[in-house]
Amino acid sequence: MNLHTSIETEDPTVDTLYKTDRRLAIFCRHCGRFRYMNFARFTGDQKVSSLSETLACASCGSQDVEAVAVSRDPDNGYWPAEHS
Repeated sequence: MNLHTSIETEDPTVDTLYKTDRRLAIFCRHCGRFRYMNFARFTGDQKVSSLSETLACASCGSQDVEAVAVSRDPDNGYWPAEHS
């Protein structure tokens, strides 16, 4: 999987992701962990870029993480797989 092809270049809000059938994920730059997050943890007006500052990796504890907006694969319609 090439995660960077799935990441949107804009900075949407959590509400925008939900309304446009995209998902919110966390990517750890330290250990490479990629997991989806529950929308209910965040307020709808929060920007994806601002979430990175408040998150840490649940696996290694690193704060070098990025919150990302993820879209389905346009060719097959599947979501990118989570991985540790």
